[in-house]
Amino acid sequence: MRTTARLRSRQLWLLLVLALPLALVASALTTLARLNELRELYLRYRAAALAARLETLASDPTAEQLEALVEEEPALVDLRILEPDEQGPDAEALAAIREGRELYRTQRTRAGDLEVFRAYIPFHTANRLRVARIDLAAGAADWLLAPARRNVIVASLSGVVLVLLALYALWSLRRTAQLEKSQLEMEQLARLGQMAATLAHEIRNPLATIKGFVQLAAEKAGPETAALLAPVPPEIERLERLVKDLLLYGRPVEARPAWVSWDTLARELETNARQLAGDRPIRLSVLRSSLQMNTDPDLLKAALLNLLRNAVEAVDEHGEVRVGVQASRSGLVITIEDDGPGLSEEARKRLFEPFYTTKAFGSGLGLATSRKLIETLGGQLRLVPRQPRGTRAEVVLPRVPWTQSVREEAESWQRS
Repeated sequence: MRTTARLRSRQLWLLLVLALPLALVASALTTLARLNELRELYLRYRAAALAARLETLASDPTAEQLEALVEEEPALVDLRILEPDEQGPDAEALAAIREGRELYRTQRTRAGDLEVFRAYIPFHTANRLRVARIDLAAGAADWLLAPARRNVIVASLSGVVLVLLALYALWSLRRTAQLEKSQLEMEQLARLGQMAATLAHEIRNPLATIKGFVQLAAEKAGPETAALLAPVPPEIERLERLVKDLLLYGRPVEARPAWVSWDTLARELETNARQLAGDRPIRLSVLRSSLQMNTDPDLLKAALLNLLRNAVEAVDEHGEVRVGVQASRSGLVITIEDDGPGLSEEARKRLFEPFYTTKAFGSGLGLATSRKLIETLGGQLRLVPRQPRGTRAEVVLPRVPWTQSVREEAESWQRS
């Protein structure tokens, strides 16, 4: 019974791990769809620009003028000037424009062996309404989107590989439980974690390229295109956080103690709190002290930043977050308090479980990672309720050597 329960628990944990690469694949596919929409917008813009050139002509376009337009627009495959009541294969599109049911019409079609983007756009010349049928090469926008599409595909394939690796882990657990070879199970999962961490690390580069390209495209695009691209960077940043959390949680860590001042850590915590708060007028109080401690500053900072992020996200618009430190013969205690809604009893029991979260968006690895880092430093992490509301995170470091002078003060910051 215990073996079965343990196997089910591990399988559930791996299913939760599987959600991370699935989220990566889904977000990558969403990004690819957005980029394809951007491609259509680019072709539509080029067709509209050609129609605008025709609008400026004082008389019916001559063959020489049409030839000049073809030379100016390399993507132009064919350009025909049609009468609104003209019959033939274009009659349906012309009727829709003539009757006011459509302002213009675009479609994908083929001209011989070439796929073209065809646009029917009305324009006025010589006091008459005409319709320009503009055929552009469908691949004319590929140069704009090729780098981003390539990186999206790389990210998608990497996410699929992570899914396969997670499925492989499920199979490995079942096989190991049946054979009762716990040592073999641990070795396989260790190799799997290393492979997943390597792949997650490789995903960072294409994500950064995608983010930079989308930001550049948004800066150069018009309002309509910029609005279309606006949801993409937040999704990429969410993917970056997921990959970072997965790497940090799965990577073995080793403490490298060095002397560091509390003031240095406090300034970095305050800077990050400003970024996390954004425009919200929350209050942050950080105890300043001349305390010097001998610990791994990187591991301690990473753990405290996770706790600070939770506190800032928990408070409302006018909430308060306090950061403090106390030193005694029994060691150091660092506290991060908030006056948010607090945690339920059930939530407190499961907070340190990997991939468990009470947030709408989040990996559920923050607190689990913080506890892992603090335990690596020889300490403990406790979450206790505050009265009348809120949560207090206590980082207890009994083995950390420290020194302190008499100077100690509290500094507060509030976003106005």
